[in-house]
Amino acid sequence: MKGLVAENRQLVIKRDLNMPLVGEGEVLVQVKSTTINLIDLEFAKGKYDLFLKLARNNYTVKTGIEFSGLVATDGHAFKKGDRVFGYVNLLKSDKTHQEFVSVNEQYIAKIPANLSFSHAAALPLGALTSYVALNELVNLTSDSKVLIIGASGGLGVYAIQIAKRAGAHVTALTGENHLQFLKSLGADDVIDYHANPLESLKSTYDVVLDLSNTKLYKQVKHLLVSDGVFIPAEPNKHFLSFVMNAFRKRKTKYLYVDKGDSAKLAQIANWVAQGEIQTSVDSEFLFEDYQSAISRFLQKGRRGRVVLNFE
Repeated sequence: MKGLVAENRQLVIKRDLNMPLVGEGEVLVQVKSTTINLIDLEFAKGKYDLFLKLARNNYTVKTGIEFSGLVATDGHAFKKGDRVFGYVNLLKSDKTHQEFVSVNEQYIAKIPANLSFSHAAALPLGALTSYVALNELVNLTSDSKVLIIGASGGLGVYAIQIAKRAGAHVTALTGENHLQFLKSLGADDVIDYHANPLESLKSTYDVVLDLSNTKLYKQVKHLLVSDGVFIPAEPNKHFLSFVMNAFRKRKTKYLYVDKGDSAKLAQIANWVAQGEIQTSVDSEFLFEDYQSAISRFLQKGRRGRVVLNFE
Protein backbone atom coordinates (compact mmCIF):
# COMPACT_ATOMS: atom_id res chain seq x y z
CA MET A 1 0.00 0.00 0.00
CA LYS A 2 1.29 3.49 -0.85
CA GLY A 3 0.91 6.80 0.93
CA LEU A 4 2.60 10.09 1.70
CA VAL A 5 5.04 10.15 4.59
CA ALA A 6 6.86 13.18 6.00
CA GLU A 7 10.62 12.74 5.99
CA ASN A 8 12.93 15.63 6.86
CA ARG A 9 9.90 17.93 6.72
CA GLN A 10 9.19 16.85 3.13
CA LEU A 11 6.42 14.59 1.81
CA VAL A 12 7.54 11.47 -0.03
CA ILE A 13 5.65 8.44 -1.38
CA LYS A 14 6.16 5.16 0.43
CA ARG A 15 4.89 1.97 -1.23
CA ASP A 16 5.29 -0.57 1.56
CA LEU A 17 2.87 0.79 4.16
CA ASN A 18 0.93 -1.68 6.29
CA MET A 19 -2.80 -1.94 5.80
CA PRO A 20 -4.66 -0.03 8.55
CA LEU A 21 -6.25 -1.96 11.39
CA VAL A 22 -10.01 -1.53 11.69
CA GLY A 23 -11.17 -0.64 15.18
CA GLU A 24 -14.57 -0.78 16.84
CA GLY A 25 -16.99 1.61 15.15
CA GLU A 26 -14.73 2.01 12.13
CA VAL A 27 -14.78 0.86 8.52
CA LEU A 28 -11.91 0.43 6.11
CA VAL A 29 -12.21 2.76 3.12
CA GLN A 30 -10.39 2.51 -0.18
CA VAL A 31 -9.52 6.13 -0.85
CA LYS A 32 -10.37 7.27 -4.37
CA SER A 33 -9.78 11.01 -3.96
CA THR A 34 -8.37 13.29 -1.28
CA THR A 35 -7.29 16.92 -1.12
CA ILE A 36 -4.41 19.25 -0.30
CA ASN A 37 -4.96 21.69 2.56
CA LEU A 38 -2.75 24.18 4.37
CA ILE A 39 -2.86 22.10 7.53
CA ASP A 40 -1.42 19.15 5.59
CA LEU A 41 1.69 21.16 4.80
CA GLU A 42 1.85 22.33 8.41
CA PHE A 43 1.61 18.74 9.65
CA ALA A 44 4.40 17.73 7.26
CA LYS A 45 6.63 20.50 8.61
CA GLY A 46 6.07 19.35 12.18
CA LYS A 47 4.02 22.31 13.38
CA TYR A 48 1.62 20.07 15.28
CA ASP A 49 4.02 17.33 16.42
CA LEU A 50 3.45 18.15 20.09
CA PHE A 51 -0.33 18.03 19.68
CA LEU A 52 -0.08 14.68 17.87
CA LYS A 53 2.10 13.34 20.66
CA LEU A 54 -0.36 14.50 23.31
CA ALA A 55 -3.18 12.86 21.30
CA ARG A 56 -1.10 9.65 21.14
CA ASN A 57 -1.25 9.70 17.36
CA ASN A 58 1.45 7.31 16.16
CA TYR A 59 0.12 6.77 12.65
CA THR A 60 2.68 6.75 9.84
CA VAL A 61 0.64 8.96 7.50
CA LYS A 62 -0.03 12.35 9.08
CA THR A 63 -1.45 14.32 6.15
CA GLY A 64 -4.80 14.31 4.37
CA ILE A 65 -8.02 15.08 6.22
CA GLU A 66 -10.89 14.93 3.71
CA PHE A 67 -11.56 12.18 1.22
CA SER A 68 -13.97 10.09 -0.78
CA GLY A 69 -13.86 6.38 -1.52
CA LEU A 70 -15.39 2.92 -1.32
CA VAL A 71 -16.13 1.14 1.95
CA ALA A 72 -14.04 -2.06 1.98
CA THR A 73 -15.41 -3.72 5.16
CA ASP A 74 -18.90 -3.99 6.57
CA GLY A 75 -19.67 -1.75 9.53
CA HIS A 76 -22.82 -0.91 11.49
CA ALA A 77 -24.07 2.01 9.41
CA PHE A 78 -22.13 1.40 6.18
CA LYS A 79 -21.58 -1.68 4.09
CA LYS A 80 -18.87 -2.88 1.74
CA GLY A 81 -19.18 -1.09 -1.60
CA ASP A 82 -20.84 2.07 -0.26
CA ARG A 83 -19.57 5.27 -1.85
CA VAL A 84 -18.69 7.61 1.03
CA PHE A 85 -17.01 10.91 1.77
CA GLY A 86 -15.86 12.43 5.01
CA TYR A 87 -13.41 14.24 7.22
CA VAL A 88 -11.14 12.42 9.71
CA ASN A 89 -10.23 13.66 13.16
CA LEU A 90 -7.48 16.26 12.85
CA LEU A 91 -5.35 14.92 15.70
CA LYS A 92 -6.56 11.48 16.67
CA SER A 93 -7.20 9.70 13.37
CA ASP A 94 -5.18 8.04 10.68
CA LYS A 95 -4.95 10.38 7.68
CA THR A 96 -6.13 10.10 4.08
CA HIS A 97 -3.04 10.54 1.89
CA GLN A 98 -2.89 6.77 1.45
CA GLU A 99 -4.72 4.07 -0.50
CA PHE A 100 -6.70 2.72 2.46
CA VAL A 101 -7.73 4.36 5.71
CA SER A 102 -9.73 3.24 8.73
CA VAL A 103 -12.42 5.78 9.55
CA ASN A 104 -14.94 6.16 12.35
CA GLU A 105 -18.41 5.69 10.86
CA GLN A 106 -19.56 8.87 12.61
CA TYR A 107 -17.22 10.90 10.39
CA ILE A 108 -18.60 9.87 6.99
CA ALA A 109 -21.74 9.96 4.86
CA LYS A 110 -22.86 8.49 1.55
CA ILE A 111 -21.93 10.34 -1.63
CA PRO A 112 -24.87 11.73 -3.62
CA ALA A 113 -25.48 9.76 -6.80
CA ASN A 114 -24.83 12.83 -8.94
CA LEU A 115 -21.34 13.45 -7.54
CA SER A 116 -17.98 12.04 -8.65
CA PHE A 117 -15.32 10.91 -6.18
CA SER A 118 -13.15 13.94 -6.91
CA HIS A 119 -15.96 16.41 -6.31
CA ALA A 120 -17.09 14.52 -3.22
CA ALA A 121 -13.58 14.80 -1.75
CA ALA A 122 -13.72 18.57 -2.25
CA LEU A 123 -16.88 18.86 -0.16
CA PRO A 124 -16.62 17.76 3.50
CA LEU A 125 -14.17 20.12 5.22
CA GLY A 126 -15.26 23.34 3.55
CA ALA A 127 -18.97 22.62 3.59
CA LEU A 128 -19.05 21.29 7.16
CA THR A 129 -16.99 24.16 8.56
CA SER A 130 -19.20 26.68 6.75
CA TYR A 131 -22.30 24.85 7.97
CA VAL A 132 -21.21 25.15 11.60
CA ALA A 133 -20.13 28.78 11.23
CA LEU A 134 -23.32 29.98 9.57
CA ASN A 135 -25.94 27.64 11.02
CA GLU A 136 -24.75 27.13 14.59
CA LEU A 137 -22.57 30.09 15.61
CA VAL A 138 -25.02 32.67 14.25
CA ASN A 139 -28.71 32.82 13.39
CA LEU A 140 -28.95 34.16 9.86
CA THR A 141 -32.19 35.64 8.54
CA SER A 142 -33.28 37.41 5.37
CA ASP A 143 -32.18 40.66 7.04
CA SER A 144 -28.65 39.44 7.79
CA LYS A 145 -25.67 40.88 5.97
CA VAL A 146 -22.60 38.65 5.73
CA LEU A 147 -19.09 39.53 4.54
CA ILE A 148 -16.89 36.58 3.55
CA ILE A 149 -13.15 37.22 3.34
CA GLY A 150 -11.24 34.68 1.25
CA ALA A 151 -14.42 33.75 -0.56
CA SER A 152 -12.96 31.86 -3.52
CA GLY A 153 -11.08 29.19 -1.55
CA GLY A 154 -12.05 25.70 -0.49
CA LEU A 155 -14.24 26.98 2.36
CA GLY A 156 -15.49 30.22 0.86
CA VAL A 157 -17.23 28.63 -2.11
CA TYR A 158 -19.47 26.75 0.34
CA ALA A 159 -19.86 29.60 2.82
CA ILE A 160 -21.39 31.77 0.09
CA GLN A 161 -23.93 29.11 -0.82
CA ILE A 162 -24.83 28.17 2.76
CA ALA A 163 -25.29 31.82 3.74
CA LYS A 164 -27.49 32.40 0.70
CA ARG A 165 -29.48 29.28 1.50
CA ALA A 166 -30.26 30.85 4.89
CA GLY A 167 -31.53 33.96 3.10
CA ALA A 168 -28.68 36.34 3.98
CA HIS A 169 -27.28 39.10 1.79
CA VAL A 170 -23.73 37.96 0.97
CA THR A 171 -20.74 40.13 0.09
CA ALA A 172 -17.64 38.24 -1.06
CA LEU A 173 -14.13 39.69 -0.84
CA THR A 174 -11.77 38.17 -3.40
CA GLY A 175 -9.31 38.82 -6.20
CA GLU A 176 -10.40 40.36 -9.48
CA ASN A 177 -10.31 37.06 -11.40
CA HIS A 178 -13.14 35.58 -9.33
CA LEU A 179 -15.83 38.23 -9.56
CA GLN A 180 -18.14 36.43 -12.00
CA PHE A 181 -17.39 33.02 -10.52
CA LEU A 182 -18.54 34.05 -7.05
CA LYS A 183 -21.58 35.79 -8.51
CA SER A 184 -22.49 32.47 -10.10
CA LEU A 185 -22.40 30.84 -6.63
CA GLY A 186 -24.94 33.36 -5.36
CA ALA A 187 -22.90 36.23 -3.90
CA ASP A 188 -24.94 39.44 -4.04
CA ASP A 189 -21.88 41.68 -4.09
CA VAL A 190 -18.31 40.77 -4.97
CA ILE A 191 -15.47 43.13 -4.03
CA ASP A 192 -11.97 43.05 -5.49
CA TYR A 193 -9.71 43.49 -2.48
CA HIS A 194 -6.93 44.93 -4.64
CA ALA A 195 -9.12 47.82 -5.77
CA ASN A 196 -11.00 48.06 -2.46
CA PRO A 197 -8.83 47.01 0.51
CA LEU A 198 -10.58 45.85 3.65
CA GLU A 199 -9.73 49.00 5.60
CA SER A 200 -11.41 51.19 2.96
CA LEU A 201 -14.80 49.46 3.05
CA LYS A 202 -17.65 51.55 4.44
CA SER A 203 -20.57 49.09 4.74
CA THR A 204 -21.30 47.26 7.97
CA TYR A 205 -22.27 43.62 8.41
CA ASP A 206 -23.93 41.38 10.95
CA VAL A 207 -21.32 38.69 10.34
CA VAL A 208 -17.74 38.90 9.08
CA LEU A 209 -16.38 35.44 8.28
CA ASP A 210 -12.62 35.43 7.69
CA LEU A 211 -11.57 32.35 5.74
CA SER A 212 -8.22 33.86 4.76
CA ASN A 213 -6.84 33.23 8.27
CA THR A 214 -5.16 36.65 8.15
CA LYS A 215 -7.43 39.16 9.90
CA LEU A 216 -7.70 40.19 13.54
CA TYR A 217 -10.72 41.64 15.30
CA LYS A 218 -9.23 45.13 15.28
CA GLN A 219 -8.95 44.97 11.47
CA VAL A 220 -12.64 44.15 10.95
CA LYS A 221 -14.21 46.00 13.88
CA HIS A 222 -15.24 48.94 11.65
CA LEU A 223 -17.18 46.51 9.44
CA LEU A 224 -19.39 45.13 12.21
CA VAL A 225 -22.76 46.47 13.30
CA SER A 226 -23.05 47.30 17.00
CA ASP A 227 -23.81 43.68 17.93
CA GLY A 228 -22.03 42.08 14.99
CA VAL A 229 -20.09 38.83 15.01
CA PHE A 230 -16.55 38.15 13.76
CA ILE A 231 -15.78 34.50 12.92
CA PRO A 232 -12.11 33.71 12.19
CA ALA A 233 -11.35 30.34 10.63
CA GLU A 234 -8.22 29.83 12.74
CA PRO A 235 -9.26 30.46 16.36
CA ASN A 236 -5.86 29.90 17.99
CA LYS A 237 -4.74 33.34 16.80
CA HIS A 238 -7.53 35.12 18.66
CA PHE A 239 -7.26 34.25 22.35
CA LEU A 240 -7.29 37.88 23.50
CA SER A 241 -10.32 38.63 21.36
CA PHE A 242 -12.24 35.76 22.97
CA VAL A 243 -11.36 37.13 26.42
CA MET A 244 -12.56 40.61 25.42
CA ASN A 245 -15.96 39.24 24.42
CA ALA A 246 -17.01 39.73 28.05
CA PHE A 247 -16.59 43.49 27.72
CA ARG A 248 -18.20 44.33 24.38
CA LYS A 249 -21.37 43.76 22.35
CA ARG A 250 -19.48 42.81 19.21
CA LYS A 251 -18.31 39.22 19.59
CA THR A 252 -15.60 36.96 18.20
CA LYS A 253 -17.00 33.43 17.82
CA TYR A 254 -14.96 30.25 18.22
CA LEU A 255 -15.02 28.14 15.05
CA TYR A 256 -13.33 24.75 15.35
CA VAL A 257 -14.53 21.75 13.37
CA ASP A 258 -11.97 19.02 13.96
CA LYS A 259 -13.75 16.00 12.47
CA GLY A 260 -16.63 14.87 10.31
CA ASP A 261 -20.22 14.61 11.49
CA SER A 262 -22.26 11.95 9.73
CA ALA A 263 -25.65 13.61 10.21
CA LYS A 264 -24.49 17.04 9.06
CA LEU A 265 -22.55 15.60 6.13
CA ALA A 266 -25.68 13.68 5.10
CA GLN A 267 -27.65 16.94 5.19
CA ILE A 268 -25.02 18.63 3.03
CA ALA A 269 -25.06 15.67 0.65
CA ASN A 270 -28.83 16.04 0.36
CA TRP A 271 -28.45 19.72 -0.56
CA VAL A 272 -25.95 18.73 -3.25
CA ALA A 273 -28.27 16.01 -4.56
CA GLN A 274 -31.10 18.55 -4.80
CA GLY A 275 -28.92 21.06 -6.61
CA GLU A 276 -28.98 23.59 -3.76
CA ILE A 277 -25.21 23.52 -3.33
CA GLN A 278 -22.59 22.94 -6.00
CA THR A 279 -19.10 21.63 -5.35
CA SER A 280 -15.98 23.38 -6.56
CA VAL A 281 -12.79 21.68 -7.72
CA ASP A 282 -9.94 23.95 -8.75
CA SER A 283 -7.74 21.23 -10.24
CA GLU A 284 -7.09 17.49 -10.13
CA PHE A 285 -3.82 15.54 -10.04
CA LEU A 286 -2.86 11.90 -9.86
CA PHE A 287 -1.56 10.91 -6.45
CA GLU A 288 1.95 10.36 -7.82
CA ASP A 289 1.97 13.97 -9.00
CA TYR A 290 1.42 15.31 -5.49
CA GLN A 291 4.26 17.82 -5.83
CA SER A 292 2.43 19.54 -8.68
CA ALA A 293 -0.73 19.53 -6.58
CA ILE A 294 1.12 21.23 -3.73
CA SER A 295 2.56 23.79 -6.14
CA ARG A 296 -0.92 24.57 -7.43
CA PHE A 297 -2.23 24.86 -3.89
CA LEU A 298 0.43 27.43 -3.07
CA GLN A 299 -0.49 29.59 -6.06
CA LYS A 300 -2.89 32.48 -5.73
CA GLY A 301 -6.11 32.49 -7.71
CA ARG A 302 -7.47 29.05 -6.82
CA ARG A 303 -11.20 28.35 -7.05
CA GLY A 304 -12.11 25.64 -4.59
CA ARG A 305 -10.13 22.52 -3.76
CA VAL A 306 -6.98 20.95 -5.20
CA VAL A 307 -7.74 17.22 -5.45
CA LEU A 308 -5.50 14.15 -5.55
CA ASN A 309 -6.91 11.07 -7.30
CA PHE A 310 -5.61 7.54 -6.80
CA GLU A 311 -6.66 6.48 -10.30
